[in-house]
Amino acid sequence: MKVCIVGGGGGASNAANVIRSLDKQAQIDIFTNRGEMGNLPCEIPFVLKGVLSSWESSFAFRDKFYEERNIEVHLNTEVTEIIREHKRLMAGGISYSYDKAILDLGASPIIPPILGLDGCNEFVLTSGLNQARIFENAIPKYSRAAIIGVGQIALEVASILKEKSYREIYLIGRSDRVLRAYLDKDMAAVVEDKVREKGMELILSAEIVKIATCENGKVLSLADRDLEIDFVFFATSTEPNTKSAQKADIRIGETGAIAVNEYLQTSDPDIYAIGDCMENWERITGTKTCYQTATNAARTGRIAGKNLALGNVVRYPGTVMPFVTEIFGYQVGMVGFTETQARERGLDVVSSITTTSTRRRLFGGKPIHIKLIADRRTRSLVGAQLIGEELVAGKIDRLAVAIAEKIPVDRLSLLDTCYSPTTGAGYEAVTMALDELEGKLA
Repeated sequence: MKVCIVGGGGGASNAANVIRSLDKQAQIDIFTNRGEMGNLPCEIPFVLKGVLSSWESSFAFRDKFYEERNIEVHLNTEVTEIIREHKRLMAGGISYSYDKAILDLGASPIIPPILGLDGCNEFVLTSGLNQARIFENAIPKYSRAAIIGVGQIALEVASILKEKSYREIYLIGRSDRVLRAYLDKDMAAVVEDKVREKGMELILSAEIVKIATCENGKVLSLADRDLEIDFVFFATSTEPNTKSAQKADIRIGETGAIAVNEYLQTSDPDIYAIGDCMENWERITGTKTCYQTATNAARTGRIAGKNLALGNVVRYPGTVMPFVTEIFGYQVGMVGFTETQARERGLDVVSSITTTSTRRRLFGGKPIHIKLIADRRTRSLVGAQLIGEELVAGKIDRLAVAIAEKIPVDRLSLLDTCYSPTTGAGYEAVTMALDELEGKLA
């Protein structure tokens, strides 16, 4: 069997690894327009910050990984055409045949159409390393920055610049709160207070009139004032890369990503799509969505690899959209819907916010804020938001299972939890929050 994988993300590597483990004879070719393959995009900020010593430290899959598995990797090789009727693709001017193919095309940042943009001292990060290296070289040269966007990447970049002793950092967003995709306004306020505490200016519900290049850098004009800065960093949003799929007349879904079925097949049953370029769906109401994370890429890569090699044996169930990041000493986690998102989808929800401690203060416990959202009709969780200095990811994973399996709140609050004074509390924080939510559901 000949397998062609288009794209060089982590999903592609996971898919190729699974296919090789199930089919020792398959010919596997991976095509990527990048000059390297195997870096972990989520680790880019850690290299920029200096936590990791070099870009090489951010590679999970190195040349040896592919050599040992007899996987042919074509670097700097863009796939320009997929000829479905002949099961061939054109890459680097050469024609390659395939029996099955996987699209791991990724996503690209969207630069908003602001008047005056000219490419001078305007930076962005992608999942590859080219833009990261350019930004790395620029950081030491300046001390004033405007970050357009108030999501995860924006806050991570702000943290990097703060550690580099930037004297002026502006975080500018059209949204009325930071991390809008993950937090309701009442929880976002906790993070916003931390941002301001760090001496950065947070400008929300903002409208950027224009950006101009001048002798001393750039001028960013808002409706009520001008900001003099050295550079602009864009962290607004992304869009799935679908041009090659569209050109091949593969169906695009309502979200603008590549439509797939429960086995991750596209409208062409011999072509699968995974990761950031595929249209996902959430498990609570079944709504189509784009969910672009490293864990989703790895998971869908494994599933597509198994289905391709064995003949559609694993159904992809959708996602409950778990998320966690670390910003300014806070771990911020979310799963399911925010309260705002749930109401927008017509759900009748009730919520509660609990502030407690991860463990006894005598054993180093830290404050933790927990917001839980439940559907009144099913009496099950549909969302959770956690902010604390420790132990957030494990609690989000537990709540992700509860939401995926639609476990009623009253049952969930009675589940056993492990305990040791140094690792948690006898009356565990999430259990305490569940008890409070159950009272509101009564």
